[in-house]
Parts: sequence; C-alpha cells; structure tokens
Amino acid sequence: MRPLWRRALSAVVRGAGRIAVVIFFREVRVEEIDRLRGAPGARLLVAHHVNSLVDPLLIFAFIPGLPRFLAKSTLWQHPVVAPLVILSDALPVYRHQDGVDVAKNIETFARAREILGQGGTVALFPEGRSHSEPSPLPLKTGAARITLAATAEGRAADLRVVPIGIVYEDKGRFRSRVVLRVGEPIDPAPEAGAYAAEGRVAVRALTARIAAGLAEATPRGLAWPADGTPLTSPIKRAVLAPFALLGLLLNWLPYQLPGWVSGILTRTPDEPATYKILTALLAFPAFWMAEAAVAGVAAGPVAAAAMAVIAPATGYAALLFHDRLGASGD
Repeated sequence: MRPLWRRALSAVVRGAGRIAVVIFFREVRVEEIDRLRGAPGARLLVAHHVNSLVDPLLIFAFIPGLPRFLAKSTLWQHPVVAPLVILSDALPVYRHQDGVDVAKNIETFARAREILGQGGTVALFPEGRSHSEPSPLPLKTGAARITLAATAEGRAADLRVVPIGIVYEDKGRFRSRVVLRVGEPIDPAPEAGAYAAEGRVAVRALTARIAAGLAEATPRGLAWPADGTPLTSPIKRAVLAPFALLGLLLNWLPYQLPGWVSGILTRTPDEPATYKILTALLAFPAFWMAEAAVAGVAAGPVAAAAMAVIAPATGYAALLFHDRLGASGD
C-alpha cells in the first residue's frame, strides 16, 4: 500500500484536476458507474487515447480508485507536465521511438503487477499514443500481458480489466461536454488458464476481448441532448448578471490565457484541450491568490479572505451566465 501522505497528495491532485476539468467542460457525465461495484478487487483500467493528457485527467478525476497511470517516460522531462505525473505517482513506460532504454520497462511492469497484486488500480491506454484518427488504432498487447502475468503470479485472482469509454462533444472546445462510460468488466480467467502453455495465443485473445470491450463502452455517433435550461427569465438574468459581470472582471485574464497558450503551443489536433486545462490549472489559482493579496494590502486580512472566495465564486457565476445565454440562443 502507498503511504498515507502519498494517497493524500494524490487526492489533492485529483481534486485540483477535477476543478480544472469542470471549468473547461460544461458537463462531465459518468455512465454505468455501478459496473465498478462488480469488480471489487484489483482493476486494470483501459481507454482509447484521443485527447492527450485530458483522457487520463478525466479518468483520474472521476473514476474511483486513484489509479496509477502508465505514461511515456518523456513526460518526466516536460516542464509543465512533469509535476503532474510526479504528483499523481504515475509509472514511466520507455518506448523505442523516444531513444531510451526499453529494458527499464521490466521494472515498470513488475511494479504494475505488484500494485494489482495488492488490490490496487492501474490505468493505461493500449493504443500506445494519443491520436486524432477517426477510428481506434490497433491495440498494443501490454494490457493483456500485465493482466495475465499478474494473474499467473497468483496475487491478483480477482483482477478485472475495465474498459472506460470517453466520448467528447468537441474535444478541443471550451465549455463543450464529455461522457465517460464504464464498460463491462472483463474476467481474464479463460486466457489465464491457457497462458502458461500458449502465452502468445492467450495474449492475443485477451487483447481482442479488450478491444471489443472498448468498442462496447465507446459508442459512435452519440446524440448530445439539448443544452441546460436557458436563462430566459428577466428576473433571473437581473439577479445573476451583476455577479457574472464581477466574475468577468476578476477572471478575464485567466479566462483568456488558456486560449492564448494553446494557440502558441499546439502542434496536433489532440493537444488544444490539454494546454488549455493545464494553463487554467495554474492560472486561475495564481490570479486568485494575487487578487486576494492585493485586497489584503489595500483593506486588510478580512478583505483578502473575502476576495479569495469572491473571485472563484463569481467566476463560476460568469461561466453559468455564459452557458445559459448560449442555451437561449443569445
């Protein structure tokens, strides 16, 4: 088991990530969460990978279990992402294309099996990379190999592979929507029984079942319902408008920064949301603290405490006002 301080730190990172995601997405809906109750032991979470670091952030923030992610080793050298993979206690995967020593994966996969053997949760993206292709990429065999090896060691008898479908309304657009759907947990027992005698056959068979599970959990052509209740009442608009205006004034610059940073750094279609969310995760708390400090210097500690509450609260009111006006067609 991880020490208490590490679990507490991961919970803090999860909370911060959840706030950032809720700011970026208008709605995050999690479906079939009860299926996780049918997999009470160790879990290996798998998902398609179409939105860079947003995919793991959504799973980390909204799927129970504080999963340990397998992530490419180069992220530990990324100036912005490195603190997140370190704080979330991710496990590095070494890839040939990155020019690193892939033999180090022996230790990483052994650590993943150890976590599963302790009843923990590990998560990975079996496509191997983030992409914007219209169809899923062929799955790598790593998820099946980790699962069958952990089962063969006899320490994860109740291990289940749980597909997580992630469907975006518009993955790079601010205040769009996203659905996470928990797929039917996969019992690897049939392949585990044949693993010792026919390892490659068992790995291929389990990989095929994982691909089928992901297809079931990730519906195509999802129909998005109409936006939330429009803000059509003049009285409601009049009540919310002053708070929204104050929120706009206090949060205008951190609202704008994510788009500016994304425009500068984005190189591929699956990157914009990542840069926007990471920038928001840093920018909003920094500006709120700065505004609280200015209020404290100008009017004392009570004003600083008040500003620390007012800035984020009215910022959220501005988001709601924006969303509801959009729903009403204004």
